Amino acid sequence: MRLRRLLSSVLLVATLAGCADLDLTDPNEPSTDTFWRTGADAVAGVNAVYNGLQNNGTYGRWLVFATDLRSDIGMIQSPWTDLSNFTKFTFTSYDFEVNREIWQHHYQAIFRANQVIARVPGIAMDATLRDRIVGEAKFIRALLYYNLVTLYGNVPLVTTPPTPTDRPATVGPAELWTQIEQDLTEARPALPRSYTSADVGRATWGAATALLGKAHLQQGEWSDGAAALEEVIGSGLYDLMPNYADNFTDRFENNQESVFEVQFGDRSLLSAGTRGLNISRMVGPCGPSYCDGRPTRWYVEQFLQDSTVGGQADPRLDLTIYYNKPGGMDVYGTPFTVRYAGDTAQLFFKKYGEYYLGLADQDWDAAINFRVIRYADVLLMQAEALNELGRTPEAYPLVDRVRARVNLPPLPAGLSQDEMRQRILRERMFELGLEGQRWADLQRHGLITPALQTHDPEFQFFVAGKSELLPIPQTEIDLNPNARQNPGW
Repeated sequence: MRLRRLLSSVLLVATLAGCADLDLTDPNEPSTDTFWRTGADAVAGVNAVYNGLQNNGTYGRWLVFATDLRSDIGMIQSPWTDLSNFTKFTFTSYDFEVNREIWQHHYQAIFRANQVIARVPGIAMDATLRDRIVGEAKFIRALLYYNLVTLYGNVPLVTTPPTPTDRPATVGPAELWTQIEQDLTEARPALPRSYTSADVGRATWGAATALLGKAHLQQGEWSDGAAALEEVIGSGLYDLMPNYADNFTDRFENNQESVFEVQFGDRSLLSAGTRGLNISRMVGPCGPSYCDGRPTRWYVEQFLQDSTVGGQADPRLDLTIYYNKPGGMDVYGTPFTVRYAGDTAQLFFKKYGEYYLGLADQDWDAAINFRVIRYADVLLMQAEALNELGRTPEAYPLVDRVRARVNLPPLPAGLSQDEMRQRILRERMFELGLEGQRWADLQRHGLITPALQTHDPEFQFFVAGKSELLPIPQTEIDLNPNARQNPGW
């Protein structure tokens, strides 16, 4: 039994920790005065924080729309006009469901994390377990603020349980990054290197250290990032899975390549109300999936520019995207050219689908964990950091290790720093497609510009100085006089 099995039993605690007013009048219901008293309360409380990662606005659905689909590797072709406009950088309402739920569900989970961080230290319990639980909550809070700062840039910073009259002020990225680094620095020594049994899937030292490295890279702090990432690599705790595809099914979860993943429900638990991953239903092949999110044709063409040592296409293409592949491709039991005989030029995302189970089509709730950080990501981030530090020769073996897993040849010798930078960004695009990384990759190198319309026609609507950030939901602006809207919105 793993952590995700425990999440099905935290609904009461999730409700407790997810509402702003805990002074409940029903004496039979828990409150802040009666709940945070035992070690079991502490465990249940932090489980509710993990539960918050499963929501639509966190890792259940919408983050890939705000990251990969809003970038040059994805686009929206949806009859839902507001959703289609979301990746065209236009809004009829800043409270549109996707934007609103990303904001609300991140802050709901932050609220739960703040409860744990504030209340658990006062519980008389095993000190090591107590410190670990607080460390887990700090890791998740840092992860949530990492998402918020990369998407919105300027957001309210809340680190304590709020009172009903609190109206937190919007702060800029510098203050947010400082808090993220502080949380991860404090979490690292409290978190174990690994877990066993039911605790597998919780945040580890490696997860906090890798995210710290990622946070440094996003700020251009290459030396600090390289130091953190080298700790992860040097720990010997992680390795690449021999088969790339095994990272995206329910059969090899929390494997040797997993640094941190969100635990979604086993198929045996989905009927009991445990959440599954909704992404594949939203971006998978049409019929009955909604196929709202699509890969760009440019993305497919980039895959086809490289080939394996045997002369075949990069195998990650066939595991990431459904397309009219020469020689045929199966789509949930039907040949692509039969299923889409009317338009064989269509493209759909395949990663995170349950096509391997013999289903006729994708279910709403896929029993697949979302991989937040994989070891391949760590290797490529470290290669990037070393290259930016002028240590380009040291980047080669890290990138080549990722390429070798899918039988691609080593990078050509003699690359300049800029050439290596471009090769690493391309390698990340192929390795990490639909894993929520592309927007941040482009962002930290200043590449999110109208020029991307040569990759993705939706960027013709991009407005420099505005579209780099999402708008703060209007309800937040209306309710909080200390919240400021982002520039241009």
